[in-house]
Amino acid sequence: MHTALAAGTNYAVPFLIVSIPFGVVSLLFIPQQLRCRRLRKHGVETLAVCAERIHRGGTAVERLNCTFRTADGEEFWILVTAPKPPPREGEEVPVVHEERNPSSAESPADRGSSGGRHPLLIRPRQMYLRALA
Repeated sequence: MHTALAAGTNYAVPFLIVSIPFGVVSLLFIPQQLRCRRLRKHGVETLAVCAERIHRGGTAVERLNCTFRTADGEEFWILVTAPKPPPREGEEVPVVHEERNPSSAESPADRGSSGGRHPLLIRPRQMYLRALA
């Protein structure tokens, strides 16, 4: 039985044009979502020492090259987003790292503007609300 609405149109092609790119982009964000969840549940907060400030455009500090020690005494170097205001070289910056993989660390500035540990869940909503305004 055919309905009058579906008889002369084909909705499969527009549906595929929209759903396939959306699905691919969604799959690309899965590793980041899992990392955020691991850091939220099993993350260890520690202080890292700023060793180098990386500038963008000559004046603005965008990234920090920091070093921190784990509870085992191992030293790790990480590159994190600079908080506002950026610390000077030698000052301490809070970071969160995984116990199993300490090289996977991030600063509160990496976790989103609201300080939550789900940057991918917070930022799209903020961008969506900005687009509506």
